[in-house]
Amino acid sequence: MKQGKLIMSGALVTLLTFGLVGGSVTGYAATTKAVTYGQLTNNNAHRLAAIRQATRQQILKQTKSKSSRVKAVYKVGLPYHMNKKGKLTTKGLRVSLQKNSFKLKNVTVPYKDLKGKIRNRYLPKAQRTKTIKTSKLVALTFDDGPDKTLTPRLLKTLKKYKVHATFFEVGQSVSRYPQISRAVLAGGNELGNHSWNHPDFNAIGTAKTAAQITRTNQAIYKATGTLPQYVRPPYGNITAAEGRAIEQPIVRWSVDSRDWAYLNKQKDISSVMRATRGGSIVLMHDIHAQSVAAVPTIIKRLKAKGYKLVTVSQLLNYQALPGLQYFGAHDYRTAGK
Repeated sequence: MKQGKLIMSGALVTLLTFGLVGGSVTGYAATTKAVTYGQLTNNNAHRLAAIRQATRQQILKQTKSKSSRVKAVYKVGLPYHMNKKGKLTTKGLRVSLQKNSFKLKNVTVPYKDLKGKIRNRYLPKAQRTKTIKTSKLVALTFDDGPDKTLTPRLLKTLKKYKVHATFFEVGQSVSRYPQISRAVLAGGNELGNHSWNHPDFNAIGTAKTAAQITRTNQAIYKATGTLPQYVRPPYGNITAAEGRAIEQPIVRWSVDSRDWAYLNKQKDISSVMRATRGGSIVLMHDIHAQSVAAVPTIIKRLKAKGYKLVTVSQLLNYQALPGLQYFGAHDYRTAGK
C-alpha cells in the first residue's frame, strides 16, 4: 500500500493514494478512477459480457431481491460499448445502470467476482489469476440432478474423499428438491444450469432456449440465493445465437462416460479411466445408481495416478467467459462452433 504525506496546520496527515502504477491496483482507493470497458477487457466482447453477468448477480444481491425478480434483472440496461466507462473503487468496479425497475443508478461489483474476467492489472493482487499447470487436474461433472436419494449419496462420497465436483442441474428438479441444491454448494461444489426440462436447444430455437435458461436460473436463485455461472446445454447442442442470448459460459466435456447407456458400474469405471487425461472435463450423471456407485473407485484410481479433482472453475482458472464453450482446460471455441 502506498502512502503520501501532507503537512497541514502543523499536523501530519497520512493520505492513502489509489496506488495505480501503469493501471495496476496496488492499494486501496481513497478516490475512484474512471476506466473504459475497452481498457478493462482489452476490447474483448466476451469479457464485457462477463462483467454484465457479474453485474446482474450484484443487482439481485444488493437489492435483496426475491427469485421473482430474476427475469427483470435481464432487462436492465448494462454496458455494451467499449468506450463507456466504469469506476474502480475500494470495493470493486462501479457500473452505471440505465433507468431500471430496481431503481438503482449504479452497483459496485466486488473484485472477487471479476477474477479472470477483467485484466489482471485492474485487480487487487489477491484477485489476479496466475498461470496454473493443468496436466494433473481433472474436473468431474454430473448432469440431470438433483436426485432425492442419489445426489446426497454422491455428496457424501465427495466429502469422504475430500474432492469437489460441478453439478449441472435441471430446473424442474431444483424446484422439487431445493435443499439438495443448497447441499451441493454447502459441500464446496459448483452448481450449473442444465435447462428447465432437458430439451434439445437446436429443436426449440433461441427464444425458447433463453427462456429455459432464465427459468432455471430463477429456480437455482430461489434455492440458493445465487445465480449459476455456467450452462451445459442438453446433448451438448447449442447455436452461436443461443450462446450470445444466454450470456453465460458454456461447459461441454472431453470425456463422455456414457454411463446412461451402460448402466453398469464396472463399464462406467473403465470408460472414465480409459479416456481421462490431465485437463479433462468428465461427464457423468447423478441420477443413475450405477454411476454414483462407480465414483469412489474412479476417485481412488485417478488419485493413484496423481490427479487432483477440482471444480470446473478451478480447472479453467476462473477465466471462462460468456459466448464461449469449454471442452477441457485448454480447449475452447465460440459457442455453436
